[in-house]
Amino acid sequence: MTDLISVAAIKDLLTECPICTEHFDDSTRTPRRMPCCVQSICQPCLETYSGGNTTISCPMCRHQHILPGGVTSLPKETVILKTLDYLKIQKGLHLPCTDCPDNETAQAQCDNCGVFLCSVCLAAHKRNVITKRHTIVTFDEMKGRPVQSFRRRHECSQHQQPLQFYCLTCSKVVCVSCTVVDHDKGKGHDVVSVDEAHQVLSKSTEDVFVKMYAKSETLDKAEAELIQKVENIQMSKRVAIDDINKTFDNLTNVLKQRKSVLLSDVEDKSAQNLQLTKDALEKTRDLHSRVKSSTEYTKLMRSNADMIEDLQVIGSSAASLSAILEETPQKVPFVRTGVNFVEANIHHLRDSIKATGMVRSVTFSPTDRPKIVPDSKTYNAIILEPTELPTGPMLEWDPGTVRRGISVSGQVVTNTPPTTPSPDTGCRIQENNLVLASRPLMVRNNPGQQWIHQVNMWFSVKENIPDKWMLLETALTPTPVDAPFNQLTGLSVRVVTCDKHKLQLCLRIAYYNTNLSDIPLIKNRAGQAYQLRLSFVLDGANNNLLVINAADNTVYTTVTDVDFDRPIWVMMCVSRPKYADVRGELISVHDVTGSFNDYSR
Repeated sequence: MTDLISVAAIKDLLTECPICTEHFDDSTRTPRRMPCCVQSICQPCLETYSGGNTTISCPMCRHQHILPGGVTSLPKETVILKTLDYLKIQKGLHLPCTDCPDNETAQAQCDNCGVFLCSVCLAAHKRNVITKRHTIVTFDEMKGRPVQSFRRRHECSQHQQPLQFYCLTCSKVVCVSCTVVDHDKGKGHDVVSVDEAHQVLSKSTEDVFVKMYAKSETLDKAEAELIQKVENIQMSKRVAIDDINKTFDNLTNVLKQRKSVLLSDVEDKSAQNLQLTKDALEKTRDLHSRVKSSTEYTKLMRSNADMIEDLQVIGSSAASLSAILEETPQKVPFVRTGVNFVEANIHHLRDSIKATGMVRSVTFSPTDRPKIVPDSKTYNAIILEPTELPTGPMLEWDPGTVRRGISVSGQVVTNTPPTTPSPDTGCRIQENNLVLASRPLMVRNNPGQQWIHQVNMWFSVKENIPDKWMLLETALTPTPVDAPFNQLTGLSVRVVTCDKHKLQLCLRIAYYNTNLSDIPLIKNRAGQAYQLRLSFVLDGANNNLLVINAADNTVYTTVTDVDFDRPIWVMMCVSRPKYADVRGELISVHDVTGSFNDYSR
């Protein structure tokens, strides 16, 4: 690279204030060097930022400075001023003579003194005994010289003497008078020649440059790594958004397909009994029509006949009327029937949807490297959030089966009538305030496993309950029955007024209507309240069924030789609100293989 610097390059680097982008000059926009930044700022900008105060915030880095002498106490940037003079020479602009009182245009410079000389002062300079041997360089000659060779006169602003010394203590270039007055060695100032100081400080600055270049390379690498991290984060964002859209689009399609299947099921499950009922209706209407028409026709004929004709009509119609009387309307093998949409797992699905998927931050953070890991290998801790995905219950009550006098919400049933009664679809249990679970337990499909569900039952007595009265029941039955009292098939756990324990409410456990346990709970008296937490363990491995007090893990009853070949329905019955407030809650259904082996023995 040539030592010559283009005028454009110098202009871009050194002639404009970085704040206002106006050109520096040596009169109005004097460049002043900030002690915190390597760049110089024009004096008007600094005065604007200082507001005339002695405290100024650097416009570049916001570092605070206290300047007792104001902005003008900041040193002028001599390199920029020299560059401005160099540019004027390169462009042939007016440059005033240094020694001339008439401000004549300079034509040359003395290399020894650094002064600019007009033609008159140049002639005098050559005639002066002291300066006649100095080297004179004309401006025309300077146009071919690099800016580094261009010299400027450095003069002490206080003593108007050449700057020839450097105070290492104050980091300032001084004149000979300064070394006696303000920078006296006797006062502890370390003053050396400019040449000596330049050699020492140049080497120190070169060392700093080496470190700066190394730091620049480090920052280049850090910048590249950060750019890569930004790209990775943006990419992960795009991928996550795409994955979420795909997943939930698929879920939407699955829901639409499920809806279609359910609607088709409604048609299919309605078709047979609907057609059977329609056929019976049509035949009943036909028979009804023939009964009416035959009766009216015969009566009309007889009303217009004499005795002989009437006998003939009676004789001819007797067989037909008898045959019609013998006909019976077609019957259907049910009293009520219909299709019921079971909101099975709807609440669970909603809970699952709330917890479906996770937008999880995965962060790799540097951590202590184990001794067994080589130095060349990075060792990062992986942080995943959140760490758990909540899940919802697996069983719910089916509100589509309940009697209109009770309320069902997800896992909870109460004997409080709903605000808006549900329509009778022909699928609701009529006899008692009964409700079925949304789906049966299928232990036979999981041989050797154990399943558990919990039922919390709470009641508060309003008035004395009559004898032989059932307050509530939870049952496990393979054959649900719309029964007027308790379930007779399978397991029945109910709270009743007890004939064995007078004036008591008891917990009675029966299996296929055979009593197994009769446990007193509380007195049959208004104001009494009680809560039962019962766990039901279906032990498919040993064909046992256990009823456990979940409060203290007491085994109330163990039923052996249980047939798990058929689906088992969970049912609950709650009494009318006249005698007590009742609440039943399904807690969960889980595979708990191995958890209750001690109870099964």
